[in-house]
Amino acid sequence: MDGKAAIGRLLTLAGVGPRDSPRETEQSTPYACLGCGATYEVQYHVCPECGGFSVESQTERRDTQTN
Repeated sequence: MDGKAAIGRLLTLAGVGPRDSPRETEQSTPYACLGCGATYEVQYHVCPECGGFSVESQTERRDTQTN
């Protein structure tokens, strides 16, 4: 991996700079508590709102709901 590719990958992981995927820009809060429904930009181990332990990725929730 050359330097430009490595920096581009790091910027993408950090959420900085242009985004190629429209799906990423549509979803600004990718994590949600299964207990109270609160949404977050980062994944918590314990929901700050209700104290529940089920803060999961919304993409995982959509995948399980469509199957």
